[in-house]
Amino acid sequence: MNLSAATVFALALHSASAEFNHLRAVSRGGRSRTLQACDAITWSKSCRETPGCAWSGGNCVSTGPPPGPTPPPPSPSPPTDPLPTSQPTPLPTFMPVPAGAGYCSDGSGECYATSECACGAGGAAASSTVFERRTQDCGSATKSKDCPSSCVWTNGPNGGCANPQTSPPTNKPTPAPTPCECAHILCAPLQSNQQPTNQPTEQPTPAPTPPPVTPSTYVPGELTTLCDGKLMLSTGLDCQLLTTAGQTVALFGGSNSADTMHGRADGAAVIPHPTSGGWYYMSNSENGSGNGGVGTLEFDASGNVIGYERQLSGTSRNCGVGRTPWDTLVTCEENSSAAPSFTVGRCHEVDPFTGHTRQTNVVSQGGNYESFAYDDQDPDAPYGVRYFTTEDSSSGALTRYTPAAAAYETGDNYDILTSAGGTYEYLMLDPASGTFSWTTSRSAGRSNANAYFRASEGIDVHNRILSFTAKTNKQLFTLDLEAGTYVETSTVSGAFNLQPDQIGRIIGEGDILYFAEDGGSDCDIHGRDGTGNYFTIVRGDGYSTETTGLAFSPDGLFMYAAFQSSSNVYSFWRTDGLPFNGTVAETKYH
Repeated sequence: MNLSAATVFALALHSASAEFNHLRAVSRGGRSRTLQACDAITWSKSCRETPGCAWSGGNCVSTGPPPGPTPPPPSPSPPTDPLPTSQPTPLPTFMPVPAGAGYCSDGSGECYATSECACGAGGAAASSTVFERRTQDCGSATKSKDCPSSCVWTNGPNGGCANPQTSPPTNKPTPAPTPCECAHILCAPLQSNQQPTNQPTEQPTPAPTPPPVTPSTYVPGELTTLCDGKLMLSTGLDCQLLTTAGQTVALFGGSNSADTMHGRADGAAVIPHPTSGGWYYMSNSENGSGNGGVGTLEFDASGNVIGYERQLSGTSRNCGVGRTPWDTLVTCEENSSAAPSFTVGRCHEVDPFTGHTRQTNVVSQGGNYESFAYDDQDPDAPYGVRYFTTEDSSSGALTRYTPAAAAYETGDNYDILTSAGGTYEYLMLDPASGTFSWTTSRSAGRSNANAYFRASEGIDVHNRILSFTAKTNKQLFTLDLEAGTYVETSTVSGAFNLQPDQIGRIIGEGDILYFAEDGGSDCDIHGRDGTGNYFTIVRGDGYSTETTGLAFSPDGLFMYAAFQSSSNVYSFWRTDGLPFNGTVAETKYH
């Protein structure tokens, strides 16, 4: 990214809660092939985690079919004494509770039982019968944004919102339903005037006991805590330095990564691990001359660093990033000046789980490309999805790419952004009417960009609202993709001069919009809430560089950011153990 006095506003919105859950739901759809063969896996850790594979001599090799699961031994049946036929069958003192009359022990919602929970003496549950989470009504959702997080959204003519157990097979296994113990079971003694009966008495279902409230100690903007001798943190935060350029990464358990940390860390995104409950922090390298690329930190479900590898190499000046609906990264090169023949300056897809990398077709030729986003609710696009890319140059057109329908029908999501036959369109703003349109003429799109939005950078689409920034004139554009209208706002001033109603449109009520600065003497992390209150969350006293790579873990418990000159990536967390409630806007402004 350019560290000039211009605004460098790299918007990479994503929610630590609802938006992430939406992406997880969408990501499981559309990929109908099974897990890759061992020899197709290029990342050693993914190889070791894949059943039937082993890492040997720098390659992933097959060790034969993975063994099937060992069935648990049958539970011994309790001894029973047959009753004499002359004696009546004794009736229970307390009535059994019908199946379904329980709640998950973690308070997350109702459960249904595979068998009844019996009541014992004193009205307590006599057994810990395992419940499974109640299946949600997935089929009632007609749009991906309405598909519950426990369901799976699948694009395609036979797609839609479905229960994970009935969805097409994917190459990322859907986790099994989480079991929960029989809890809060309603048991009551028989009344003295009630005649015993062998039929269960229907009892009202009790409300779940709310979990205890953890007191919050996080005070955004109250800078009281020194971390690593370089950062001042808001009260209630702590941090840990994870990486430094040119050094191996210390891993949980005492070992170190084989690869050294890449230089000039830039845009980043968090991608969930498909099976472990952990996640990946994927960070661009803005090094030039073919020394850029993507380096990936892997975390376990507790937030410990368990791996680091360089997953994409040989590219130059990788700046902004974006995620696909199927949980891969798209990284773009800002590198047209060295490519008069348009052979570099492209966007590449990287799958952190398999190590797959490939140049995509989301742009038609080389350029100074920045960031990537998608809209998966377009009724006029094949399978409802279009893809957008910004270009950081004075005449950098904003590209809308629509893959051909056939690209979705191969059974492999890797083909969606790489197959031939897609179409390119370019944004045309009309300031006189406050509307916009799309043209197939790249030259017209470039002329429109030069006139109204020079050097576009960050971009995001959320619920059919596309937001992008243009640094030359310090502008934020908010496009309503359904209505065809847009609003322009200035990003001038160190307080990130968005009006409260515009912030609310981005983040909703009750959240904080987190953003970072361009660099120089001020390289901090800030926040603003929906009422316009402004906070400095982290002050980078020990740095004079670009603050970038701002992202949250999937559970919202960790926030990550990088300081570019030394590629110092930090992990931040709340000491009260609560998640960050907010949305990330990796916002760079002057």
